[in-house]
Amino acid sequence: MNFQSESKKSGGDFEDRVFEELTNLGLTDIQKNVFIPGAGVEIDFLADGRYIEAKGGYEGNKKRPGAKRTDSVKKAIANGALLKAVNPEAHYTVYFSSKPREGGSSDQMINTALRANLIDEVIYLVESEPKYEDSQLPFDGINFEGD
Repeated sequence: MNFQSESKKSGGDFEDRVFEELTNLGLTDIQKNVFIPGAGVEIDFLADGRYIEAKGGYEGNKKRPGAKRTDSVKKAIANGALLKAVNPEAHYTVYFSSKPREGGSSDQMINTALRANLIDEVIYLVESEPKYEDSQLPFDGINFEGD
């Protein structure tokens, strides 16, 4: 698998995690890949009247996912600005798979977008990719035959 297809899969996996999070929060009317007429952009989700963007993936192999990537942050902000240009009352939330470096460019862009009401809410849904060499399952003492 090449870098581009690996990144696309990782991003798709993160969108699935965000979808699961939305359902866990009790949101029921969830549409995916919603095109915004007049703005020319597509937002990942429209859930119970809230627009939600998912930006992220797994870290590793020279990848910086989520809010660590300035291009991902810029795209999320641009989508919010264009959405609000045609629908100023829209509620726009961005989920990132990782936090930006404190004080870095991404952090400054996110804080500026929040102050300017281009983004209403930022949620960091941080979970690292499983690393099997770093984990061990406690099998000792478990009876697999149902007692």
